[in-house]
Amino acid sequence: MNRYEQKADGQRRSAMGMSKMLWSAAAALVVVVLLILGLSSSAPPQYYSRMAIAAAVILLIMRQIARRTARRRPKAAQPDPKSRLNLQ
Repeated sequence: MNRYEQKADGQRRSAMGMSKMLWSAAAALVVVVLLILGLSSSAPPQYYSRMAIAAAVILLIMRQIARRTARRRPKAAQPDPKSRLNLQ
């Protein structure tokens, strides 16, 4: 991979990392807003259990997305140094 490809790959990875960070911040904000709404309206205990389940599902989805995007491409195969034929 030449330096231009490496630079483009780095830019793509940084953009993807920023996107993941923004999505996780948005998910956390939604959970906090739902918690504030529940506290302000004296919600029944079922509301909190459902909200906890929804938050757990959101976190699991975000974790799976992070795992899938963190996979690295395999590097090019390198010859075994022991099996090289040195003609000197």
